[in-house]
Formats: sequence, C-alpha cells, structure tokens
Amino acid sequence: MVAMAFSSGSDLYPDPPAYRIGIDVMLLQLPRRDTFPGFVEIFSDQAGASFDLTDLERKILLPPATALSLSPREQLRRFFLIWTLKEAYTKALGLGMGFDFSRIEYDVPNDVVRIDGKIPLGWEFIRFELEHTVKDGVVEEYVGVTARFVGEEAGPECKVRAVSSPGWMRVLDAKKFLNTAIEELTV
Repeated sequence: MVAMAFSSGSDLYPDPPAYRIGIDVMLLQLPRRDTFPGFVEIFSDQAGASFDLTDLERKILLPPATALSLSPREQLRRFFLIWTLKEAYTKALGLGMGFDFSRIEYDVPNDVVRIDGKIPLGWEFIRFELEHTVKDGVVEEYVGVTARFVGEEAGPECKVRAVSSPGWMRVLDAKKFLNTAIEELTV
C-alpha cells in the first residue's frame, strides 16, 4: 500500500509557494490481461484528454520496430515515471487531474521535463525507485517522482534527478500505516 496526501499549501503554511510540492508513486505492475501497447492505448483512451501522452513520450514508450527494443519491465518503468511525474507536478500546482497532461512532457531517457514546450524554471524533480518484500518473499517494485517549486535556486537547467531508495520513504501496509499515524498524531 502506498499512502499519499495532497495539500494546496495554505493549510500548511500561510505563505505558499514555500510548500508547492507534489509526490506520486506507482507499483510497477501491468494488469494481467493486457499487453504493454494495449495498456498504453486503453489507459490513454480511458483517462481521456487529461492524460494524453506527447508524441515524444509515445516514441519513448513504444519505439518503432527499427529502434532498439526495450524490455517489458523498462517499458512499464518508463510509463509509470511519466505518469508519476505528471501527477506530482500537477499536485504541486494544486490542480491534480484538472490539468491537461499533454502539456507536460517527460523525456525519460534524458531526464528532461518540458511544460508547454519549455523548461519549467524554478522546479526540482526527483525520481526514485524502491522495493518492498511482501508475503512469500515476493518483491514489489515501485517508481515515483516528487515535484517541488524551489524558485531561482533550481537554475536554468531543469533535469530530473534520480535518487535510490529515499530515506524519507517507507512502505507500510494499511494496518501499520494507521497504527503509525495514530501514534504520531496522539503524541
């Protein structure tokens, strides 16, 4: 289970953009009855205009037959990195799914983000991957992205930075999550 929260910032601090931050995490798992190309097409159709992929993203996910082929795991990893970056960015804006995702482009192989075709100034993006061992020793893999407005500190180059197993991220089952939340909130 992955728990996520959203805030516009005003309830956290009286002067946003100090807390313009968003995060999204997804389990690397393809629905059992889908092929990856079918998943991309069905997902895009079901999500409607809110999650349209750019032409570059489609080429990254479904390269032409003449290009080097990607492993199924890498295709899925790239898809969910694109998805989580778009989700994290729009959450940081306070808009979530109300934003036209086709305006956001994530060039995964080069770790470059463009919004409306331009590098977003003042933004920091961090991608991460983590593993969680569940019953019977099965290992679940997750990918995620954080988006944070940092102002001029980010500089003109806005590359997505990768970190391995961020220390601030923990995977908890629902029972452990609730118990931890209750303990921390009642102190």
